[in-house]
Amino acid sequence: MKPRALLLDLDGTIADTLPVCISAVRATLAHHTGRVLSDDELLALFRYNEEEVLRRAAPDCWQACVPTYLEEYERAHGLCPAPFPGLVELIRALRSRGVALGLVTGKGRDTLAISFRRLGLTGLFDEVRMGSPAPEAKALWIGEIMRAFEVGGDHAAYLGDFPADIQAAHSNGIWALAAAWSPAARIEALLCENPDVLFHSVPEFGEWVERWLEE
Repeated sequence: MKPRALLLDLDGTIADTLPVCISAVRATLAHHTGRVLSDDELLALFRYNEEEVLRRAAPDCWQACVPTYLEEYERAHGLCPAPFPGLVELIRALRSRGVALGLVTGKGRDTLAISFRRLGLTGLFDEVRMGSPAPEAKALWIGEIMRAFEVGGDHAAYLGDFPADIQAAHSNGIWALAAAWSPAARIEALLCENPDVLFHSVPEFGEWVERWLEE
């Protein structure tokens, strides 16, 4: 299997940005509605993009919440000052070996721009797909990028930290790689989706990448 493309999720995969999202949504909702949601309540909403999270949590004022959320997201990004150690270096090594790189994330355009700037990810990916209220959108976006790269099957992989990421990769017939190095990783839930490989750490993923490149 000669690797030709690697696609990645962002939140919880490239960087531990979930605390940033949770902090920003919680502060936004407290400001506009007076409600303070628990982590579990917020996590249940994060299968959607940020706009849809606000729409569902504050249906009467979600539009007013959006600019507040962006301000709070920028403010809270200090909770995640950098990607997971070693991961960007691995991505760059793949690029240097001719592997096409894609990003598939549920983040919206504005928050993705903030995270790209704060995390030093600008210009790293050949194709980017982002933000949709439909959870199944990731599978569609992976298919789009695979067609753009003109690659598929055993020559491509998608790395993500949510069960839906594994499902999206499997639905496109590519390698489904589970990133379980985030503090919020739900390993049992990931294993229930039968990923092709589950990684407990970035170095473990790096070792697999080296073997993948040598095949």
